Amino acid sequence: MTMILLAAAFFMAWAIGANDSAKAVGTAVGSEVIGFKQAVLLIGIFTTLGAVLGHSAVSSTVGGLAEGMDAGEIGLVLFSAAVAVTAASLRGIPISTTQSIIGGLLGASIKLGIPVRWHVFGKIALAWVLSPLIAAFFAIWMYNLYSRLLGKMHEMANIELTQKWLVFISASFAAFNLGTNELSNVIGLSRALGFEGYFKIVLAMALTFGALSFSYEVIMTVGKDIAPLGPTSAFSSQLGSSLAVSLANSLGLPVSSGQAVVGAVAGVGTYKGERVNVRLLLGIVRSWIIAPLISGTLAYILLSIFP
Repeated sequence: MTMILLAAAFFMAWAIGANDSAKAVGTAVGSEVIGFKQAVLLIGIFTTLGAVLGHSAVSSTVGGLAEGMDAGEIGLVLFSAAVAVTAASLRGIPISTTQSIIGGLLGASIKLGIPVRWHVFGKIALAWVLSPLIAAFFAIWMYNLYSRLLGKMHEMANIELTQKWLVFISASFAAFNLGTNELSNVIGLSRALGFEGYFKIVLAMALTFGALSFSYEVIMTVGKDIAPLGPTSAFSSQLGSSLAVSLANSLGLPVSSGQAVVGAVAGVGTYKGERVNVRLLLGIVRSWIIAPLISGTLAYILLSIFP
């Protein structure tokens, strides 16, 4: 049973890297401030730091939802979530890994007859709805502030250098959040069964490999396809979404950084009067609804087949 959990945890961490990396570095790559390989290196460093050094209540929240489950059952939950995320990554859609895991836990709890903490699930669902809206607000606020700052600079060289560094810093912050939020979902479930310490680093390495091997299409969706991004809007979107995720982390709510960054990009794009790909946006929102349903249903079915 322990081996099932370990294999599923590695698979889930890889799937997070394949999909959620786009939320951390998609705007930076899409605005051509950094290249894909540089982005993967940034992911590897700062996600590991986030997993090891970040103090987030998210892992405790997620671990609490798994109380009463053994290693094999948690392994099937993670496997179900990873399958849903991988299917979305194949289509280049930035799905929510957080929602996939929470959906899997809900499906497993119902099948196993474990009392469902509906008040906790309700707070998490509310945070999912609010996070893209709050991220959009923060992003628009940052865009206005940043634009005024750039307006006071007179040398083009200074403006370009400032833009590149700020985009890099915001992407690093987002990658750190990836470790404290999304990867903490896996860490929380693993911690519930006694896996701690160096296991975080191993999971971060699996996430980095997922980013290297499978994240390019999703990165392009976030960075180029939702709305046109320049360095100013890329920085504002990335930092706005990171602030929204950090706020949720401080409250112990496992939100989706993907929802936050999509909300931020769409919000800034709309505010600037850019062409926002509404059709793509609606498809992404549908995936946010479908993801927990798929993972929850699959977890229920697998636990029925392998009791």
